[in-house]
Amino acid sequence: MRHQSLSGKHLDILQGRGLDASLLVKLGVVSTNTLAGDCIAIPYFDNGEIVNWKYRTITGEKMFSQDKDARKVFWNVGSLRDESLLEQPVVITEGEFDAMIALQCGFGRVLSVPDGAPAQTVTDPDSRKYSYIAEALPLLTKSPSIVLAVDADGPGQNLRHDLEVRLGRHRCRWVKYPEGSKDLNDVFMQHGQAGVVAVINSARWCKVDGVYRMSELPDSPYQQPMRLDMDVLDDHYRPRLGDFTVITGIPGHGKSSLITDIQCRMIAHGWPQASASFEQDPKRDHRRNLRSWIVGKREIDMTESEMRRADVWIDKWFTFIVPGVDDDVTLEWLLEKMGAAVVQNGVKMLSIDPWNEMDHVRPSDMSLTEYTGYAIKKFKAFARSHNIHLIVAAHPAKQRKTDAGIYSVPTLYDISDSAHWYNKADVGIIIHRDEFGTLIRVAKSRYHDEIGKPGDVRAHFMPYQSRFEIEAPEMRK
Repeated sequence: MRHQSLSGKHLDILQGRGLDASLLVKLGVVSTNTLAGDCIAIPYFDNGEIVNWKYRTITGEKMFSQDKDARKVFWNVGSLRDESLLEQPVVITEGEFDAMIALQCGFGRVLSVPDGAPAQTVTDPDSRKYSYIAEALPLLTKSPSIVLAVDADGPGQNLRHDLEVRLGRHRCRWVKYPEGSKDLNDVFMQHGQAGVVAVINSARWCKVDGVYRMSELPDSPYQQPMRLDMDVLDDHYRPRLGDFTVITGIPGHGKSSLITDIQCRMIAHGWPQASASFEQDPKRDHRRNLRSWIVGKREIDMTESEMRRADVWIDKWFTFIVPGVDDDVTLEWLLEKMGAAVVQNGVKMLSIDPWNEMDHVRPSDMSLTEYTGYAIKKFKAFARSHNIHLIVAAHPAKQRKTDAGIYSVPTLYDISDSAHWYNKADVGIIIHRDEFGTLIRVAKSRYHDEIGKPGDVRAHFMPYQSRFEIEAPEMRK
């Protein structure tokens, strides 16, 4: 191997590409006979010492090589340690010639990757392909921004992706080349120094999911709140697709009955229903209550014709999620069944009754409160992504009595396991029976002007019809 000063022929070739002769000499570029044909050698410095040589042909077939077992570093990595350049962005190119062009145009903190661009993205975070990034990362993270001036072709985009992942997409910008240019060298040859400066200075921030300007945000699909036809309760609760409702109350005070009444009323709006009930038997309890709701009388008083008509209606509008004898009703199990009900049967409203009867298998490093918050997050995401209204019934953990021995009205904060039930729900409803009948309290409504304002409603449950009759406000005066 023999290095020598740049030959006149090689200098002419490189100057023909727009590279400045004095800069080439300053950077230590030399001619060499390492590879066949017209070949040059580019030194890689770190802390003033040459740690590697890059060899490349400059005419004919492109060929590259490097010193065997040499230390991999960015070309011009020493510029990152120059404190006089700290306010400048770092510019990373795919090859040394593009980096030299950027240097000529006034950018001081310019690097080139040593190995060019990969044929496909490198997913292994421990791959030695990018070992030089880890060494330079402490210096790179001090930069106000990193401009990725890689080639505008397939391998170049692979390199851009890999650099974004390893450097942090939030601090990276990417260049958009003018029509007919694929790298900085092309831009310089076609548009001069002003073109290179403009391209680098106008580099665009890499897109980070979840960060938008207002004009970039898509319009949220409008979902029409629906009326239940339950008198003044409609002022407080209007179901809407995509929302998550929690209903609580002391066991036996009417949570399941209220959910049944709500679901049956929503059929008037063409909403198919699904019920995942873990305290009721579908064939016995659900069918009896649903028959009574649609026929308007006790099951024992119905004719065979009325029951058949009711069963046709139930089969058309209701889907039941029923665990097998050996099934563990875990969160994952339930979400899978919910997905099947929505996709296969077109369900628009789905109820889980009650949350407390599920098999809550949680990771050992997750507290019950953390697990509950995680589950609610999953439920809310399911409601939004599948465009359904989801209702979850949950028992309160505490059942307080007054001095007179009467149960106090629970709050959403009393629900077992977590305050997340109040904090994360779109709608929170409490149902409570006392000597005057039934209190239905909408304790929380996230969007008052759309789905109703919080407030209390008095009602009477009519067991023969499985419905609630709402008291008119004047009756309570």
